[in-house]
Amino acid sequence: MEESEVFYEVLPSGWWTLAVVAFGFVIALALLVMLLVSGSKFHDPAGSVATTPGPCYPFCTAIPALPAPALAP
Repeated sequence: MEESEVFYEVLPSGWWTLAVVAFGFVIALALLVMLLVSGSKFHDPAGSVATTPGPCYPFCTAIPALPAPALAP
């Protein structure tokens, strides 16, 4: 009996199909990530933040500055 015959008797019959499908999924996922990252410009400096007119209330996180204390006459 050859080693290859023992190899195929021990393993289930459909494991090659599962292995090929899993490998194809990993390759497709890697290509998708590479496609998404390739358009990014990591070396460019960050742009300015757009400001909106009007108050920022309910989204403001900064505490407003307190007015300077008035000097007594």
